[in-house]
Amino acid sequence: MTPSPPEGASSISETGDRRIARAWERCRQAGLDPSDQTRPRIADGEELRHRQQAMAGVLRATRIELASLVRHIAGSGHILLVTDAQGVILNYFGDRQFNEAARHHGLVLGACWSEQAMATQAIGLSLVEQVALQLGGDQHYRRDLRGLSGSSVPLFQPDGTLAGGLHAVASCELANPHTLALLRLTAEAVEKRVLLGQRASRQRVLRFHSRPEFVDAPGEGLLLVGVNDRIAGATSSACFHLGIPVIAELVDHTVAETFNISSDSLPEGDHQVTPAAVYETRAGRRFYASLLGIGQGRESGPVRRTRGPVQAAGDSPVSSLRDLELGDPTMAENIRRASRVLDHELPILIYGETGTGKEVFSKALHQASSRHDQNYVAVNCASIPETLIESELFGYKGGAFTGASREGNRGKIVQADGGTLFLDEIGDMPFALQGRLLRVLEEREVIPLGSNTPVKVDIRLVSATHRDLQAMIAEGEFREDLYYRLQGVSITLPPLRERTDRRPLIQRLLQLENQGQPVNIEQAALDAMDRYDWPGNIRQLCNVLRIALALRDGDSIRYADLPTEIRTAGQAPRHGGIDQARVEQQSSAIETNPLESAEREVLLAALERYYWNITNIARRFKVSRNTIYRKMKAHNIRPPRGR
Repeated sequence: MTPSPPEGASSISETGDRRIARAWERCRQAGLDPSDQTRPRIADGEELRHRQQAMAGVLRATRIELASLVRHIAGSGHILLVTDAQGVILNYFGDRQFNEAARHHGLVLGACWSEQAMATQAIGLSLVEQVALQLGGDQHYRRDLRGLSGSSVPLFQPDGTLAGGLHAVASCELANPHTLALLRLTAEAVEKRVLLGQRASRQRVLRFHSRPEFVDAPGEGLLLVGVNDRIAGATSSACFHLGIPVIAELVDHTVAETFNISSDSLPEGDHQVTPAAVYETRAGRRFYASLLGIGQGRESGPVRRTRGPVQAAGDSPVSSLRDLELGDPTMAENIRRASRVLDHELPILIYGETGTGKEVFSKALHQASSRHDQNYVAVNCASIPETLIESELFGYKGGAFTGASREGNRGKIVQADGGTLFLDEIGDMPFALQGRLLRVLEEREVIPLGSNTPVKVDIRLVSATHRDLQAMIAEGEFREDLYYRLQGVSITLPPLRERTDRRPLIQRLLQLENQGQPVNIEQAALDAMDRYDWPGNIRQLCNVLRIALALRDGDSIRYADLPTEIRTAGQAPRHGGIDQARVEQQSSAIETNPLESAEREVLLAALERYYWNITNIARRFKVSRNTIYRKMKAHNIRPPRGR
């Protein structure tokens, strides 16, 4: 005899939740009793091992990605579970507040929580419907489960088959919609890791997103591309972006059937590759895409990591702190100091002119630390528009403001959880946001825009600037309390003109720019580059080396392959602390009146302090860039050679 409907069945149907209504109908048809209190079946040791072995790759990926999520919900009364496609619990992460209640309900390792076994609840329903969902209270079919709340997200193999699911369970009073969002992000990272780990030797990965800056970042779509440009696998994120309901609809189609381009036409590289604009064939929407070649990014995680080569100032790779030391005593001392504090969790503040390799040094620090297998997230505070930097750093809840993504955004600080956050050009952070950053550093938690729920974070902070922060503090442009939070250990990178290891550095970078292959360089060319002042520092040097490699006719870089400014300025004496241009300009100012002379001195001092960056100087004096240029012309101030 079919049991009577559970209490609340009519109300569920009236609310239009068809998914739960269908589930309850399946339970009734299966003859399940809402008053049943039977605990779930527990798989024996041999069965459990067999199921875990069958899902070994996915379990390995979930253990890595759940490490961060466990920290987020620690003490929140939730337990985290990983199940296979049949609802058998294969991994369990407990919480002391809920462990006893979980055992009472049968939420233990090896327990089967399929819909057939335990009626309508989040774990079983998510696996049947193959959707992410949150379910609790009276939505449960069985009355004994109505004190629980569950959040569940299915996990898919690259070919689209259901692998299992990620689940969080707590008592009803502790339910939080934020939990489901965190599970979604974790599932996305797991699927990405599984796809990259299952690549065969001849397969490549096409990565894409509707915004170019989000390619190689959380939220990107991934397609596994095999022979004949056929799609062998994909992630759920790829389906979401393309508006395709299931992965199986992508598999076995060609890239050209999905986008207006074949994969061979896309830019290829692990990191720092500029993605190309592509258009999907169904609706003509624009995306940006790049290609991971064979063997690249095999262990990639949810955000850019530094398992592979670290990128130098000119996008040239170095692999460790040791690789940055080529004989210059200042660099050797910097590396020694940094090595001493690698795992002391002290903040590090890197000073240096633009192009001296501050981000390179930061990445090498991350690679050498115990956090090297966690996330490395870089934020350039000067390049993000002031109106966007708050949402980029701190994240936002879905729909928090006009134009906000409906899924929300975790923000760079949360993305760096467990790893390293690099704040480049910290001196250009808007003053109003400096207080929010200080609070994050003090409390180690972030409150996204539009949300009242703090998110715990564990980050190693490295900051960098080319500006004089103490002078900015004196002028009221930078918070003194934030400065002392950032400055645990200070490191100053020397400009290239002052480094004594220019020759070995040039030869090392030249080899790296040539894909690791050695390149001969004529002595005259090496002498000219050694004599040059390099106002753009290592970034400028790398660009010059690329040009020389492109122009060479034979196996060697010749003097004639160098740009004109390198050759013509080759015999000019290098300037030290006071530039020769300043000496000439001072001598030409003798006849000026005292007021003009004072204005000239102030402008010269500002030009030197800001390394002749006209935009920053204009911001400092609250005038337009054209005004600064007019003043320079009026006072006969000329930039140093090469600027």
